[in-house]
Amino acid sequence: MIKKLLFLISIVLVILFANSFTKLEYDMNLIDYLSSDTTLSKDEITYLNDHNTLIYGADYNSPPLRYVNEGSQQYEGLVIDYLRALSIELGIAIEFKPLIWNDALDLLSNGETDLCDMYKSEERSKKFLFSNPIYYQRGAILVRKSDNLITTVEDLEGKTIAGSKVDYIFEHIDKEFDNVTGIETSDLQEAIKLLTDERIDAVLGDESVMNYFITKAQLKNEYSILDDYLYEREAVLGVHKDNSKLLKILNKAIRNLKKKKTMELIYQKWFGISPLITKNNRSRKITLITKYIFSLIFVLGTALYSWNIQLKKEVKRQTNELRLSNNELETVFNGLTHLMTVIDDECYVKDANKTFCEKYNLTADMLKNAHCKDINGILGSICETCPIKETFNENRTVIKEIKHKNRIYKVSTYILDQLPQMKKRILVVMEDITDFKLTEQSMLQSTKMAAVGQLAAGIAHEMRTPLGIIRNNCYFMKRSKSQDDKDESMAVIESSVDRANRIIDNLLNFSRMTDNKVSQTNIYNLISNIYDLSKKLFENHKISFGLQCPKDLVFTINSESLKHVMINLINNAIDAMGEGGDLDIHVMADSKEMIIQVSDTGKGIDEDILKNIFNPFFTTKEPGSGTGLGLYITYNEVQKMKGVIDVDSILGVGTTFALIIPRHDKLPLKEVE
Repeated sequence: MIKKLLFLISIVLVILFANSFTKLEYDMNLIDYLSSDTTLSKDEITYLNDHNTLIYGADYNSPPLRYVNEGSQQYEGLVIDYLRALSIELGIAIEFKPLIWNDALDLLSNGETDLCDMYKSEERSKKFLFSNPIYYQRGAILVRKSDNLITTVEDLEGKTIAGSKVDYIFEHIDKEFDNVTGIETSDLQEAIKLLTDERIDAVLGDESVMNYFITKAQLKNEYSILDDYLYEREAVLGVHKDNSKLLKILNKAIRNLKKKKTMELIYQKWFGISPLITKNNRSRKITLITKYIFSLIFVLGTALYSWNIQLKKEVKRQTNELRLSNNELETVFNGLTHLMTVIDDECYVKDANKTFCEKYNLTADMLKNAHCKDINGILGSICETCPIKETFNENRTVIKEIKHKNRIYKVSTYILDQLPQMKKRILVVMEDITDFKLTEQSMLQSTKMAAVGQLAAGIAHEMRTPLGIIRNNCYFMKRSKSQDDKDESMAVIESSVDRANRIIDNLLNFSRMTDNKVSQTNIYNLISNIYDLSKKLFENHKISFGLQCPKDLVFTINSESLKHVMINLINNAIDAMGEGGDLDIHVMADSKEMIIQVSDTGKGIDEDILKNIFNPFFTTKEPGSGTGLGLYITYNEVQKMKGVIDVDSILGVGTTFALIIPRHDKLPLKEVE
């Protein structure tokens, strides 16, 4: 492990060294250097062939960078030599146009020339695209030696300076100083003349050009360039903003010339080794190599020493954490009120919490390695239906409800991670949910009775009708002397009694306590009975009712749960429609499932509200008009039937609830009379 770590550190240091070296040498990181492709594409070669010649226009009097030789009248200089090398690299002729600097920039921006070397700036970026750097230049300050007013860059504040017109120097002065008066000249030679005439305080410009002019004019005894310089900037080739293809071509050639150290060789040809237009990286390279060698030695030595110490600390720390974690888990394990035990795949108890031990009146040591059968199984479960066996056989979590000694327990099994050389184990959690079940049943019954209360007015009206018939016929029997008339009245009374009895039976059936019994149920009769209870509500709200369901559809289901679901959906639909509308129930079934659709033409449900309607205590009704539990209970009852409830609603059109309930028996659809 230590060898791998040392090897990895060494590799990282080598990569960092190579990356730093390529940055110094080629102004690009290692990845760019290795991945850069300098081969011209077909499109780029076609571009050069179509143009034949590139036009370079720049300042005519900025020696030694570029200038017109007074004797030969040839355009010469370091940059000119570099561009000739660039011409050879690209295989295309470059035409040179010596100009006044201001005119050079104007022609390039108008597209009359193709390229010009310059400094990058925010203002120039509005017109030009910039290449990779080709040389570096410092912004120098030339002053009179006898003048001690300017010794640093900050001393320029409040002074008068001169420089070449449209040079970057003026953009820099405007950005960095508040009170400097600038005079623009055609070139630096004219600016130096203003200084010698004592009309200005200093000349600002490129260090190499300034150095050339004062040397040529033999002014070094009276004038000097300050050590403190304004900036050190990259000089680049600028092209027109719309000429991105040429820029890519130039960058490829510049990278190749950089690798060949072309600019350094050109400068040595002119003046020997000097840092005026190239970065002097020699000392930086030596410093870099020395730094990484010592870093490597230090890191390796430190790594060996600290690794040994850290290893000891880590072992001690993890041991303490493991002990602490074990104690915390044991405390939590024993503090839970659920019955919890760990059992292996041969049904032997490996551990048990305090609650489990108290349940069976045994100590933890007595329970450990005891067989499940020796403690009367898990809450009396027999092996054939034991959730432990099911978990090991199917390799999944099992959750069951088990009745034991008049209590209901929720038994959950969880597969534990298997360690090498250990048997499979599971955690068995047994939770007494008897009180929860009673509370849930009570809540269901309360909401059901609330629904019955909503139907009370309609039921009362239904009861008055047969009672009124009975009273009228009783009166008629008292007055009538004909036995036939009395017999007919008796028959009407008996029919009315049967009708009242059916209403009461229907109400009692709906009001009885909900249980979990599953039975074959005629779906048409179930929904029709609910409608009979709600008929008066439909009439009062002027709502028409439609039921599309086979009259002989029988489905194995918990009928009490389905009644509860349907009455909640019907009541919600009536509330949503207010006065007038249509409520349609469509029932379909096959050998796998039953689908019930409840559609209304109410006001619809907003999308933001739709996602919350099944949450408990969520209601949009006025305070006191609803509990917010109706749809929550509906959702849970559908879940208990292993079904799914979905809702689709359009504002101003209506809402449709869809119930999909799977068939739990394997019986085919059955016709009943």
